[in-house]
Amino acid sequence: MEQACHQVRGFRNLYQELDDKVRLSVQSSSTLSNYARKLAQLSLQFGKLPQHISEKELNKYLAGLARQSKTPSLSDFKFAVYGLRKYFL
Repeated sequence: MEQACHQVRGFRNLYQELDDKVRLSVQSSSTLSNYARKLAQLSLQFGKLPQHISEKELNKYLAGLARQSKTPSLSDFKFAVYGLRKYFL
């Protein structure tokens, strides 16, 4: 997360917005941490905020997460999807 805050312009603001949304949804701090971690990884992968990543790039990234999952729960994939959903909604 800290790396994304330093390397991706605007990520610190993204984190604050996400924090507000998670708190308003009365979700736990661990939920915030998991969502933020996945959004940070995504932002670092592309060097930009999620809203500037194309749908095609995002689909390819998410498909890669789903393929890499070693568990049937697909937890990394789900945290990425749910984090994106929380951020954009």
